[in-house]
Amino acid sequence: MVTEFIKRHTSWLIFGKRFMKYGLILAILMLMIIPLYFKSYTLAKQLTLDKSKSKLLDGVESLEQQVLRAQTITSLLLQEESFMHLFFLEGVPSSEYYMDIKVVQSKLKSLALTQDMYSNVYIRFKDNPVFISNYISSDDYEDVYARYYRYGNLSAEAWQDRLFGENYTMKLFPAKEVFSSYYSRKPFDGITAVINNSYFNAIEQKSVLAIDMDREDLVGKLLYADQTDDHFVYIADKEGRILLSHNYENGDPLETAETLGEIEISGSKYILLTRSSERLGLQVVVGIPAEAFADNVNSLLELVVLYVVAGMALTMLLAFLFSMRETNSLKKLVETAARSTQQSFTLRNEFEYLDHAFTEIHMRSEQQQGRIEAMNDSIRYSIAKHMLILGAFTEREKQEAESYFGSAFERFCVVKAIYKVDGPHAGLKGVQQNIGLQLEERFNAVMRHRPLALNFHANETVFMLFFDPEENTVGRSDIKVRLSELIRSLNAKSPLAVTVSIGVSEIMSGPEQAKTAYQQAKYALGVNENEVASGVYLFELPSDSDTRPAFDNAVLLKLHDALIAGETSLVSQILDDCLGLLADYSLTEQEQLQIFFSVRQTVFSAHKVIGGDKSGSGEQTLTIPAYDQSQDMIRLADRLRRTAFDLCDIVIGNKKSNNNRLKTDILNYIGAHYGDAGLSAGSIASELLISEKYVFSFVKEQTGKSLGKYIEEIRLLNAEHLLLTTDYSNNRIWKLCGFGSENTFYRAFSKKHGVTPTVWRENQSSLTD
Repeated sequence: MVTEFIKRHTSWLIFGKRFMKYGLILAILMLMIIPLYFKSYTLAKQLTLDKSKSKLLDGVESLEQQVLRAQTITSLLLQEESFMHLFFLEGVPSSEYYMDIKVVQSKLKSLALTQDMYSNVYIRFKDNPVFISNYISSDDYEDVYARYYRYGNLSAEAWQDRLFGENYTMKLFPAKEVFSSYYSRKPFDGITAVINNSYFNAIEQKSVLAIDMDREDLVGKLLYADQTDDHFVYIADKEGRILLSHNYENGDPLETAETLGEIEISGSKYILLTRSSERLGLQVVVGIPAEAFADNVNSLLELVVLYVVAGMALTMLLAFLFSMRETNSLKKLVETAARSTQQSFTLRNEFEYLDHAFTEIHMRSEQQQGRIEAMNDSIRYSIAKHMLILGAFTEREKQEAESYFGSAFERFCVVKAIYKVDGPHAGLKGVQQNIGLQLEERFNAVMRHRPLALNFHANETVFMLFFDPEENTVGRSDIKVRLSELIRSLNAKSPLAVTVSIGVSEIMSGPEQAKTAYQQAKYALGVNENEVASGVYLFELPSDSDTRPAFDNAVLLKLHDALIAGETSLVSQILDDCLGLLADYSLTEQEQLQIFFSVRQTVFSAHKVIGGDKSGSGEQTLTIPAYDQSQDMIRLADRLRRTAFDLCDIVIGNKKSNNNRLKTDILNYIGAHYGDAGLSAGSIASELLISEKYVFSFVKEQTGKSLGKYIEEIRLLNAEHLLLTTDYSNNRIWKLCGFGSENTFYRAFSKKHGVTPTVWRENQSSLTD
């Protein structure tokens, strides 16, 4: 009778049990909230301290991370050959070093982005005047220091002496009025961290990498936005020198312990929070004014009252909703468990039913996961086989390889193993398979990463060996030693006479090299196919092979892009490289024709895109020179070069004709979107389909001001208008006018008028009255 009742009213029984449980839990929680009313000040104070302490901890860790990332950048730069050239350069660099400067600057910029550096980063050398930053590079640091980058309180000589006056691994010093025209629109204060970037930093310091950390960024990392007005913070080094301070007027650090403390400064009480950085030798101190706790207390009291009043009403509703939701979920699980276990449901064993249900789900999930893994292995096998036999040339093929193999193809080689078994059971298929399995197990044992084994035929296995980038010391000679030891181990433990021949390709990079690597491994075996004993054979390029580099069709894409962009110098360079090959008399006539027609087709395609039916000068029809067997190939190439330059002239002419319209569009766009805090050269360029470089140059040419200065003036004019014609608050005005923050608005306004917006409004109102 009871069992029948439970079966019939399962949902209601589960609901009643859940409702009583949640009702009791929520009632207890409500009773626990009431004491908060009587301990509000203590709790509010603790919450404020915990919040500030967490922000301080995160800020110090962020500061440490910036320095650690900078050290990571130095380690990566030391591996660059171009950096090594500059490091050992003495005196003014010649033109042959300019490419090294460009490579290092590009690498530094890339590393600064990937390492998430929010700082201005630069490199200096002791024995040469090269200066490289993540924004600019030059072969004359004194010129850079005079025009683009400098410390307001240091001369160029003092700057040089600060960087190289002593040997150190890392040091920090206060940065005063740092001017960096590419990093910031205005000078900023902060901290500069200098890291020894030398190969022999224990002997002599010849190169340093420095990061300028903006004061605003550092304060923003250590304090919340609503704390910057009344809280103070300073950073001091282990010698007691203050490197950076905010709202702290004392010249020396406070004598405080490494724990919380309360002190009085200039008649105001502060709670101190301190955090030390052993890595950087710094102590960071934050002062929280005692008055800051009052607002938190009031907020907490209001919250407690709200909870007490509304909590009781919500208790029953939440208990009901939670019970209904859990009942619906449990009912399905209980029904599944009942079908699986064939047992009757009772209130006492409901969790046994849930356990059975989860066990069943887990078993099905494992089976499904096994099928997915088997499918992925099959796909990986298929992709690898395709790359080895047919190659990977299209972007889709390369993306598939990256999707299933990740970065494994950054450094790899292909090994092909052929094995033979002598004896009465040599012809049995199982014997051959067993040898293949033993070979695969030993490959797994001698390699750091599990190789991918592919079985193309019964008596051969192809292995793809993957290496980590840090395994750059592992060469083919090491691989040969390991594989030779593998063969000896296999023969020693096998009861049968086994002959194993292994061909090893060169170490390659990129999935598009997989086919070449496989062919090299096959070639290495083919050359030594007459050998009767086991052996490991490395691929060696035949002495009579043609080592001339093949014509790279990828350069034609660059030529096409340069033509439609009107970049004459780049077009000239590419054409010189391509058509210059025609003067190589070692090429056959067929090879010369192939190069000529490839370049001609690219110019023809660009001609169609540009619409160059008329030349820019004489309104003559612009034609693409056709191949004429009676003419010299060099002359045809010269005509094709002139046609390409005419196309560039057309593009340049079209750009000039659109300049006036672009100027008007840019200024109109700024006037319409100045209220957008994210307005920048990038957003303007994206909207008007032009480059950021054009935006900067157009605004400078039209207004005589930089883009940032012009936008700031537009925003200030509109802010002045709102101050005079409305009663809007300053907070609303800076948001409407597009200033990024209230501090930015106040600084810009005070710089222009010498007073705050509130004082300016009052002065203007009194003049009007």
